[in-house]
This record gives sequence, C-alpha cells and structure tokens, in this order.
Amino acid sequence: MESVRPNLSASLDIHSAVPRAAAPERIGRYELCFELASGGMASVYLARADGSPGFQKVVALKRIHPHLAIERDYVEMFLDEARIASRITHPNVCSVFDFGESDGEYFIAMEYLVGEPLSRLHRRIVANAEQRSSPLLLARMARIVAQACEGLHAAHELKDAHGESLHVVHRDVSAENLFVTYDGTTQVVDFGIAHARQRVHHTEAGQVKGTFPYMAPEQMTAGGVDRRVDIWALGTVLWELLTLRRLFLRDTDVNTMYAVLSGEIRPPSEYRDGVSPELDEIVLKALRRNPDERWQTAREMGKALRRVLAKEQELIGPAEIADWMSELFPDGEARKQRLMEIARTNEAPGLPAADVARDVSGGGGTPIPSTARTRTPPAPPLPASLLVMAIGVATVLTVAVLDWLRH
Repeated sequence: MESVRPNLSASLDIHSAVPRAAAPERIGRYELCFELASGGMASVYLARADGSPGFQKVVALKRIHPHLAIERDYVEMFLDEARIASRITHPNVCSVFDFGESDGEYFIAMEYLVGEPLSRLHRRIVANAEQRSSPLLLARMARIVAQACEGLHAAHELKDAHGESLHVVHRDVSAENLFVTYDGTTQVVDFGIAHARQRVHHTEAGQVKGTFPYMAPEQMTAGGVDRRVDIWALGTVLWELLTLRRLFLRDTDVNTMYAVLSGEIRPPSEYRDGVSPELDEIVLKALRRNPDERWQTAREMGKALRRVLAKEQELIGPAEIADWMSELFPDGEARKQRLMEIARTNEAPGLPAADVARDVSGGGGTPIPSTARTRTPPAPPLPASLLVMAIGVATVLTVAVLDWLRH
C-alpha cells in the first residue's frame, strides 16, 4: 500500500492494457465508446459528446461506481476533484470541461490527452541503451519538469472570486501524474487528493494522503501541508529522471518512509555524468527536509531550470520534445488518433475485438487518475464507520512506526 487514498483495488499500469468497446450507454450528453480503465472508485471511458449538427467532442469521462454514488464521502471527494481541476486554466494542466450528475450518475469530463505518462517514458528510456546514453537526455528531462513547474504554479496560485487564495496543493505529484503529450508539452493530471480551502470533504486529522516515495517528510508525518510538498515531489521526480534510478523507494513501506525521513540524499551528478553543479543544486534545494529551505514556489524552481537550459548548446523546447516522443513511441500518436476517430465515427460497436486491439494497443492516451488504474472489479463499499476505524488504525500504526524509526 503506497497511500491511504480510497483506492480499493491494487494499482496497475493501464497503459499496457487494450481499451475495450463499451456497451451502448449514455451519461447525460456523453455516449460511452471505450472503457479505458476501472478501479476501486471510478471507471474511465473514452466518450463522445454530440451537439449541434456537425459538432462532436471526444473526452475522457470519469464515472464514479454506482455503489459509491450513494456514499456521501466518496461523492464529495469525487466532486471536489472536479471543482478544483475545472478552475485551473493552464496549458500545463489537464483540462476539465464538465462535471455533475445525470440520473444518479456522477461524472467528470476531461481532456483526452494524446501522449504518454512520464512513468512510461522513464521505463522506455531505461530499457534503451542508446536513449540512456544520449547527451540530450538531461536537458530533455529538465525541460519536461520545468513545464510541470508552471502547471503546478498555476494550481498553487488559484484564487476565488474575491481574489483570495484557495491554497491548492496537489499532494500526489509523481511520474504517473505528469503526462507528456506528442506535441511536446507536459501536463499535470489527477487532482483526486488535492487539498484546497474550499473542499467539501476534509481529511481526518492525522490521516496521510499521497504516495510514499514522493511524499515530503512533513506530509508523511501528517504535519502542515502547503505548496512546498509538491516542490519536494517534483525534486524527487527530477532526481529520478536524471539518474534513471529510484530515490526513496525501498523493499517495504517502512523502509521507504525511513529513507524519506532520514536517508542520505546524494547529488544526481554522483550517479550520472554530465549533471552540472547548477542542476545538482536545483534538485537538492527542492529536496531540503526543512520546507523553509526549499524553493518557495514551483515557478522559482522552473525559472532556475530554464536558466540552466539557456546555457545548453542544443535548443530543447516543446518542438524538440515532440520529435523525441515520436522517436520513443513511433506508432503511439497514430494509435491514439485512430482510437479517437473510431469514437467519433461510432465504429466501435461494429469492430471485431482483434481490430480494436490492433488499433489502440501500445499504451498511452489520456492519463487515468490513480483512483482508476485497474480492471479488477471494484470491491463493495466499506460502511462509513468501518472505513473511519480502519483509517484510524492505519494512522496509529504509522505514527508508531515513525516514533520507532526516530528512536
């Protein structure tokens, strides 16, 4: 277990799975075309919205499971995610177009991104000796993270109608929740456990939310959470992209927690030739355990990365990242475009399963929130009282482990 978010099923990389045609069904104005993934809290579909003659919009539609739609806590968390993400308008944040309820079905309609999750990009590079040794790798990774910095900064700076900060914190930044499109842009996705001032559902005192290998120390110990926990997570992602190693992940959650809280953090240059002192300093500053010593905003970190990139002889911008994506995933964009065309023309119900598999296999497509990354049928909901008790027991055990580690 890497987090205590309400994910009742084991995690699975859905990008290696083949989307399957959905049974003819509508939710409000959306017709479901393909099921992309199903997890403990929701399923995600490629869906089509039809409007005036000639208008069609293909979206990724996240749909809460019917048996959870009657549980107030789950509905509040689901709609909180939609409210937060729909208010962020930025080219480096996945757009939410619509959300609501139709005939008892709660849904979020998101932009269908054509690209790959950064975690899949990372695995593709690790498996390719030529890519691992490329002299452009460091600059490419720095550019990807610099764009993510801008997306997170937009979320952190979100304000209400009165100009008051909403204090949005993503809380689950990782390589799975950063997405690189085939046009070379980085998108921040999945605000499912984001913290914000106007959330309806609030985390219980002492409850930890996030993914252990990317959690900031203060987040792991249920301390104060602000935008700087996202900066720590970005620093962890960048360290791993530069070194092609994992920084804090260990064989058990307890050992991972110990590494985050007190493990030595070595500069990336000790594991990868070519990392400049300036790049080392950017990463290490993001990974200071005292939040006051970190970058105070994601934009500050992004500017520092862009200053490093400005010194490079090779230009690395979105166009160059787009060319690189085509090199890494030669057929990826064509497969995703084919999937969208199938959805637009309503071919899916009549296509043989083998044809669908050939057209859409190979990974990628819209990022699926981490509450929906497996085809395992969802477990029945826990009674609210039992869920609260389980969370309480988990919290007590976590605190006890942390106390033991410190002594």
